[in-house]
Amino acid sequence: MIKGMWFGVIPLAITLAGTSAALAAPPDAPAAESSPAGTTIIVRPPATESERRQELREFTKQIVRPPRMHHPIARFFFPVCPQVRGLAPADAEAIAERIRQNARALGVGANDDPKCTPTILIAFMSPAAGPPEKWLSDESPQLAHLAARERERVLSEAGPVRAWNRVEVRDFYGQPQVIGEMTRIDPPPKSKTDPLITIEITGATVLVAREAAEGLTLAQLADYVTMRTLIGTGAPPDGGPTPVQTILSLFEDADPPIEMTAFDKALVAELYNASQNSSARRVYNDIAAAAVRSEVKTSREE
Repeated sequence: MIKGMWFGVIPLAITLAGTSAALAAPPDAPAAESSPAGTTIIVRPPATESERRQELREFTKQIVRPPRMHHPIARFFFPVCPQVRGLAPADAEAIAERIRQNARALGVGANDDPKCTPTILIAFMSPAAGPPEKWLSDESPQLAHLAARERERVLSEAGPVRAWNRVEVRDFYGQPQVIGEMTRIDPPPKSKTDPLITIEITGATVLVAREAAEGLTLAQLADYVTMRTLIGTGAPPDGGPTPVQTILSLFEDADPPIEMTAFDKALVAELYNASQNSSARRVYNDIAAAAVRSEVKTSREE
């Protein structure tokens, strides 16, 4: 069953043995070596803050979908409205409410109108829908709006999840671009390297195999979806160990986080704290710096 968040379980229609005595060496025998011949013991100092920032910056680039050249990272411009399908009503609403709470806490905002038009759709797919590889194809109308490389990314994703965003390219002020029309930028961008356009996420979809959600809490599922929708992200590459804990490893890690981690929160909050046309490079640096500051603060408090 899928476990409840903070309120119990919500049902889902779904010594070594003793040491051996050491033999005494003869008086004229050479002393025994402490390590096998040829073994070198290397002691490495902990990473400096600068090295840690670089490590987390590179990791961020691996899990955030790279924008097109000279484009900023896509984001929602307006409060989000999540809708959950494929679960019992109480479970679905609990996940939706957790996503709204996350969005408000991270500076995105949430639409509390029960009749709002959904901008985040989460569907838990039943076994009858078949394996994830059969859910979508290159001809699926749900993916028709995606560029070819984005469609391929969705279709080639491994694991029990498929996710994508619908985006719109807008001008510096967030207005629809008009082909052939010049836009005067006043005041000018903070940096000459920042893009003169913005990219808005107008909708996000996440499909999850319901069987894969068994044994996970609603909070874990909601936080995972938050990370897959508020910013275009994917699971950590290769499924191997990561330099920092993240809820994005929920379906790959044998012992995943119980909620969004400090790194996850920095990832979303720093994107939405930056100007809408900040360059991807600037955002990656800000995310890594914020994550390292959080780690330093935590270590000092322990």
